[in-house]
Parts: sequence; C-alpha cells; structure tokens
Amino acid sequence: MTRKLRWVLIALTASILAAVGIALATVHPRFCIGTLVGDDAGYYLAIARNFDMGHGFSFDRLRPTNGFNPLMPLLLIPLDRVLAPGYDLVACFRIGALATWGALALGWWPLHRLAGRVFDAYAFPADARALAVAAVGFFYAGFVGLKGFYGMDAFLVLLLGLVYLERVARHGLLAPGRAAALGEGALLGAIVLARVDSLPFAAAAFAGMLFVARARPGAFAAIAGRLAVCVAMVAPYLAWNRIGFGDWLPISARLKSSFPHLDPARSLDTVLHSSLNPVDQLALFAALAASAGWLVAAAARARRTPVEAPGARQAMAVCALYLLARIAWLLLFSRLDVQGSYFVLAHPFVALSALVLAHHLGGPRAVRAAAVGLAVLTLGLAGAKLAAIGPQARAIADGSGDEWALSRRLHDAVSDGDVLYGGALGLIGFAADRPWINGDGVANDRAYQDAIRAGRLAAHLADEGVTHVVVTVSPPRAPGREPLVLHVTSTLYGVSDTLVASPLDIVRREALRRNGGSELWLVRWPRTDSARGR
Repeated sequence: MTRKLRWVLIALTASILAAVGIALATVHPRFCIGTLVGDDAGYYLAIARNFDMGHGFSFDRLRPTNGFNPLMPLLLIPLDRVLAPGYDLVACFRIGALATWGALALGWWPLHRLAGRVFDAYAFPADARALAVAAVGFFYAGFVGLKGFYGMDAFLVLLLGLVYLERVARHGLLAPGRAAALGEGALLGAIVLARVDSLPFAAAAFAGMLFVARARPGAFAAIAGRLAVCVAMVAPYLAWNRIGFGDWLPISARLKSSFPHLDPARSLDTVLHSSLNPVDQLALFAALAASAGWLVAAAARARRTPVEAPGARQAMAVCALYLLARIAWLLLFSRLDVQGSYFVLAHPFVALSALVLAHHLGGPRAVRAAAVGLAVLTLGLAGAKLAAIGPQARAIADGSGDEWALSRRLHDAVSDGDVLYGGALGLIGFAADRPWINGDGVANDRAYQDAIRAGRLAAHLADEGVTHVVVTVSPPRAPGREPLVLHVTSTLYGVSDTLVASPLDIVRREALRRNGGSELWLVRWPRTDSARGR
C-alpha cells in the first residue's frame, strides 16, 4: 500500500508540473494574470523587452531604473531576442512565464535528492523514506507550484537554493577542490542576483562554513575562494547601482525595508495586512518556529560531540539560519507590502521539518501518517487554488476582469509620444506597451522619491513628458465636478505631494476586479487649456 501511494504521489506531482507548463504555453495571458502570474512579473517582462528594443534597463522607457533584481532580466533578454525577435507581447509574456516554470520544474530534482539525504541522516526505514520523499515532492508541486510566481524571481531563488542545499547535503559545506569553490561561490552569487534580499542566504552559508572550518586545515582558504567568486558576481551590480543611482541597493529594497529604523508593530501589521494570505502567514510563522528549533538542536548536538554533522544536517542548518534571519528581518523592518515570494524556500523546509519531527516523536508509523497528512493537506490547498481560478477564468472569458484587454484599450486611448504615469500596475503597464512611469516607485529610482520630498512631483513629471495620469479609484464612483486631487506618497521619506487634474479630462474609466472591485481612470495631464478656462 505504501509503495502504491508513493507512485500515485509521484504521478500527481509530474501531472501538476506538466499541466502548469502546458497552460502557460497555450492559454492566452489574459487567463494567467492574477492566477499563475503575479503583477510584479510585468516589471521584469517589460524591463527585458524594453532593453531589447533599445530603451536600456528601464520599465518606463524614459530613464534607467535600478528597482529590479538583475538575474531574471539577464535571462529574459537573450531569450526574448532569440525566441521572439519581433518582441510580440504575448510571446514575451510566455517566455517569461515558461522560463520560471522551467526553474520550478528543475527544482523538483534537487529537492527530491535533498529530502532523501535528510531522511537518510535520520535513519528513516526504506518504505517510510520513499513515501516521505514523494509527499514532499507532491507538496512542492501542488502547493508551491500553483502559486502566482511565474514570470517573477521567486522560482529562481527556489531552484538555486535547492541546488546549493542538495550539494551541501552530498559533500558538506566545504567540499575540497577548486571546482567546488567555483561552483558553490557562483551558486551563492546567483542567489543574491536573483533577489538581493537573499543576501542572508549567502551569509548563512558562509557562517556555516566558518563554523565547520575550526578543525580543518586549509579551510579558510577554501572559504576565501568561495567568497571571492560570490563577490565577483554581485559586486558589478552593486557598483552599477552606486555609480548610476547613488545607492548600493535597488530602490525597491530601500522602499520595502525601514532598516535601520526598527518598528516591529508596523512590520507585523505589514506582514498581516498586505499581500500574504492566511496560509502564507501560517507558513511564515511555522518556518520561524521550525528554523529556531533546527538551530537549537544543532547547537545542542555540537556541544555534545565534536564530530562534524552529516552534510544533510548542515544543509538544513544553513536553510534554518537563512530563514530565521530573513523572517526576523521581515518582522522587524517591513514597511511596504510583504509577499509570499520573499520566503519561498520556507515551504519545502517546513515540509521536511515536519516529517523529521514525526520520525523523532513516533518513528516509521508517525512518518507514514505525517506523509499522508501532508499529501491530504496538499490536495486541499491545490483544490482551493483551482476552485479560485475557475470563477476568475469564467469572469475573464465573459469580459469582466480582463486586464489584458483593458491594457490594450489604454494603449489605443493614447498616441505615440504620450507618456503615462501612476499606479502599481506591472502587468497592465507591460501589456499597455506605452512609456509608463511606475507610480509607487518600486520600478523607478531615487530621483522620483526626491521629487516627491521636494514638492516638485508635478515639475518632475512635466520634465519627463507625462501626458496622462492613471488613477485607481476604490470603491468605484462617478467623477464629481471638483478637481481631482491626487496624493502621492514617498514611502522612502514618509512625505506626500499632490497632483491636480480635472474630471473633464478623464479619457477612460475601466473596471478592475482587484481589491474587491475598483476603477482605473485615465486622465489627461497637465490639465488642458480648455479645462482651465471652465
């Protein structure tokens, strides 16, 4: 029975991964937006496509932006150029979505191997081990694989992190040889380039290396080699930010984090009331508890015996230290939205931890029960996700909530040479295919934040040639006779500036299904002479 269940879980895992890939390759993007592809994907898709079209690393096509993590665009730029030489919007969308699907699908193999080595380190019996590994893979595909992270950077972090952890599980933290130093240093550098806020992963890895290096001759030279490779990969991007924009980190990192200003109450409120759904909130706190437990157990074992821990335990300790640091940072310094993609490695880590805990408490029988429970949980989560996608897809098919069609109407409502401004609308901005300045500043630079602080936002937008402002109105309402006063806040500085437009200059009003229903108004700006005279 255990063997049959194992093969059922493996078949379901492969089926889910294949089905998602087929959907991303064949279904029109309108049905993927908000279901499998998150809005932030639009920033990466647009930056890569704009670079290929000669606009540089820019979302708005007007000036370079440092508000992005570089690995995803660096992958998409050659893929778009080779596979979509005409830079068709649908083709570029599919390339970005499928590239990240490929990262997720490839990540199944290192997770499979990592899980097996972790369970071997705790002497799981063969049948319980096989079922537990299959359950972890099913959870990976059925829960993580159905998240709306395609086209974004999360699955690159997931793949690279799993490859590194599986390598540690096989060889330990300091495998001998130059090839090992080069490969592991490159993996750590690539993880940081995939998301700059993955710096704690590299820090955790090097902290682990220092810990095991105490009794190894020549270990510090091996660590130095890995560090040199990692720094050589990351330093050019940081230097580009510093030289071109005045900051080492992308502006998105500056906006998201209040560091060094500690504000736990605001951070916790951001975690609980921004983008995280209840399941992801639970996963975050479960990962926090599990990572703390792993580190306490590792410290206790290190005090009891001088023998170096097996590679699998080293890998789990590195992941635990990373997650503890990453989640603690989120709980202490968050100020603008927290998304599930920020801690995507937490999900397989929690699944592995639960099965190891079950073995510790109850042996093989408890492992089988935990594996079945994990599979049932995955079925429930996958079913809930598919149940949510169904009504949304039907609404899009009926024309309600079709953000792709909305974007094309915005494109048609303006002309060549027009520049749009406003909103945190990555995918709409991408599909509208017009110069579009990002309104919340995440895909922008510090000059935009400085203009708001100086009360010069209107002048700044005039200098950029803005002709239309995009306003999100929630709840929807009819425009009145009073001027439209738009308050624009700089999250970086905590101050606001205002723009004034006329309701007579509204060009289009579009219904949005986001946030329980809202409207998008496209408004001519600055106010026309005829409007000023009325």
